[in-house]
Amino acid sequence: MRATTPPSAEQPAVRPQPGVPTVATGVGAAVVLVGTRVALWLGVQLGLAGLLVLAGVTATGGQVLDRMAGWWMVYAALVDLGTLAVIGWLLRRDHGSYRGLLGPPTTAWQVALGAVGVLAASVPAVVFSAELTGAVYGQATPPMFAVVEVPPLASVLGVLVVPLLAELAEPVAYLGVVLPRLEERLGRPWLAATIVVVVWAAEHACYPLLTSGGGVDLEFAAYRAGSVLPFLATWTALYYALGRRLLPIMAARWVFNGATAAALALGLVG
Repeated sequence: MRATTPPSAEQPAVRPQPGVPTVATGVGAAVVLVGTRVALWLGVQLGLAGLLVLAGVTATGGQVLDRMAGWWMVYAALVDLGTLAVIGWLLRRDHGSYRGLLGPPTTAWQVALGAVGVLAASVPAVVFSAELTGAVYGQATPPMFAVVEVPPLASVLGVLVVPLLAELAEPVAYLGVVLPRLEERLGRPWLAATIVVVVWAAEHACYPLLTSGGGVDLEFAAYRAGSVLPFLATWTALYYALGRRLLPIMAARWVFNGATAAALALGLVG
């Protein structure tokens, strides 16, 4: 008589849940994805600053770096295109689909209604961020907006193209790819979600990179991460509440980020 393995021993530690994207075990790909985004944020800004130096711009290293920081809402497109490239590579390797990362099927009215709910639920995060900004910078415009100074054509790109690319790449990367892999590895969704929110917020400290006193402005970096933390925590919680549907969150973020970019382009912020 051939020995058989007890059924319980054959079952995975974490059972697949409805709507959870099917991913390969391991967090290596998640590390690559996050690392790519951080490397691109830093690399593009530093690379553009290097080009200015080579072009003979007479300024100190910090001044050149800050000057390039003014373009961060435009060169964000390169970061998101790089992110989409890595996501595409992972999908080809794992035989997945981009649509599969967005969660269960969602109708247009569900997306619209969900987006309104996401925007409403984000109001406390807006209030917190405004209070933090006031505590740190008073009535002054936050540095990441104050440094933005681009020609009209770049402003149009920043309003029409960049916010769309951001939604196709950023939330899909963190909630559609990184989060499920961590859940599978850790077996605790709450812990995986906490890690994702913290890492996602920390990434924001990298863009734009500003200088102060001859070095990196660490106060601004900490403020930048702290100001987005409640937003990311809210959106991650809503991802679960919406049955792991990403489209309502993406739509709400597009409205939020697009409105911010438009306000900057029209000179309403500053």
